[in-house]
Amino acid sequence: MRSTFFKTFFELADKGANIHLLTADLGFGVLTPYLDKGSQHVTNVGVAEQNMIGLGAGMAMRGVRPYCYSMVPFLLMRTLDQIRADICATKLPVTLVGVGAGLAYGPEGMTHHAIEDIAITRTLPNLTIFSPGDPQECAFAVEESFKINGPVYLRIGANMDPALHPACCGLKTGKLAKMRDGSKAAVIATGTMLARAHAAVDALAKEGIECALYSAHTLKPLDKNGIAEISLKHKLILSVEEHSLINGLGSAVADILLEAGYKGRFLKIGLPDEYASRLGTRDWLRDHYGLSAGHIGATLKDALKH
Repeated sequence: MRSTFFKTFFELADKGANIHLLTADLGFGVLTPYLDKGSQHVTNVGVAEQNMIGLGAGMAMRGVRPYCYSMVPFLLMRTLDQIRADICATKLPVTLVGVGAGLAYGPEGMTHHAIEDIAITRTLPNLTIFSPGDPQECAFAVEESFKINGPVYLRIGANMDPALHPACCGLKTGKLAKMRDGSKAAVIATGTMLARAHAAVDALAKEGIECALYSAHTLKPLDKNGIAEISLKHKLILSVEEHSLINGLGSAVADILLEAGYKGRFLKIGLPDEYASRLGTRDWLRDHYGLSAGHIGATLKDALKH
């Protein structure tokens, strides 16, 4: 999704948008084609993420829309004080672009994993959160972030993700995107797990088990009315995320279902309350923690039997 982010960003810049990319010495493998054209919309602040947030806040006060780009742990955890005081408290239109959601940088270890960022950012007032699951959703989030007069967090994966939406799919901020109809159960997935959830429900459909699939590309505001409507149609709902099970998508959905008086069964798939103690590729770690399409499908089948 990095390529989609940069492509959409520079398309906006070419159209005259007053935007600027601040990078903490990251992303040049993807940025190089744009820099070769002599782009004036990029500044490398070096490995100085806290300064980058302060600089972004200052640029926003001067009328420029900054996009602060780095790996999620360094963009958020290292700079939380600046994000709270300089951006969220002041409601400044700064977009935080965190690359490497979940276990994307698997071999680098827990210092580079992003398994608690949704929990952290959900509690920050005035912050809109996008968690796109495919290139279409990523491009939409970048375009929408420019229109939002306030701080935004854009959580993206590091690698190429398959296109799952049709060219024109009517995405709306704060609204779930319906990917598939089904009566047996409803699956609500976000971000980097959308493709695996999609593969899981496709496989179940071939067995005659039709499950609905929804993409939660916006995590804040989350589609409260949409989830309440889903609860009226389905006796089994499953959330899927590449994030800690604590205070992520699943917790947010559970809050809404509780308030709606949901009488059905709700299950969550995500990461346990631990940092990865083993090194491996992203796909290996996903499978190790039960984030495979097969495990999603097996969880649904088992729940439908009971």
